[in-house]
Amino acid sequence: MRPLSKLYTYKCLSILLQYNHMNAAAIDKTLRQLAVDNKEYAVFNRRVINTNKRVYGVRVPVLRHLAKQLVRYGIDNAAKTNSNTKTAPLSVADIRTFLRELDKTVYEQVLLGGLLINYTKMNDETMIDLIRCYLPLVDSWAEIDTFVERRARFRANTWWNFACENLHQNGEFFVRYGVVMLMRNFLTPDNMNCVFTELRTISHDGYYAKIAMAWLYAEAALVSFDQTMNELSIAPIDVWIKKKAMQKMKESRRFTPEQQAIIAEERGAL
Repeated sequence: MRPLSKLYTYKCLSILLQYNHMNAAAIDKTLRQLAVDNKEYAVFNRRVINTNKRVYGVRVPVLRHLAKQLVRYGIDNAAKTNSNTKTAPLSVADIRTFLRELDKTVYEQVLLGGLLINYTKMNDETMIDLIRCYLPLVDSWAEIDTFVERRARFRANTWWNFACENLHQNGEFFVRYGVVMLMRNFLTPDNMNCVFTELRTISHDGYYAKIAMAWLYAEAALVSFDQTMNELSIAPIDVWIKKKAMQKMKESRRFTPEQQAIIAEERGAL
């Protein structure tokens, strides 16, 4: 473990141990203490992630360490009064209660709820059920992009179906979840046609849904350049999405000069 990570772990633990029990209110106090002296970062981060929530200024690595400590030691939502009571590892019931009781107007509380889902052992059905509780609380790209991970378990049909289900939701960040999930776990040569087929069915006009699609196409071009450029040229894709996808490609150093020339030509023709 890196020294900085040890510092984060020590700081999280030292604050957690101040409380005889951990519930949503105690976790909020913990977050506030972890954000001390981060006011400038909080202002900056709120502007970058463009959320309507309050932002305390807890940095993501610190938030991840806090989540891992809570998963290890548990959250006592029963508000125990006996300080000698031993804590147990986090349970699915604990997460459900936290998602229900957390302050939905605080960015770090909501994102922490998502991280707890990621770090707690559970089966796919239970995890999907909890994600259904998490997604309605989200109002920023960061609460999706930080939450969605690349894992072998997510390449199963169950997760493909859940990702595709979200592509057709009314909520902008539900759609972004589905797109980012496909990008991180299904963007392989074997799945490319299926991913492109699903993206053609998306009709949501929200900025963060559309920019996620552009991001996916840019990443897809790294997997199969010719196939992706062909898709962008023949599929009924929003011109704005095409332009943004090619802009992201042009800004990347991972394409060859020959590929960059093709990208510039195709973008200029739009």
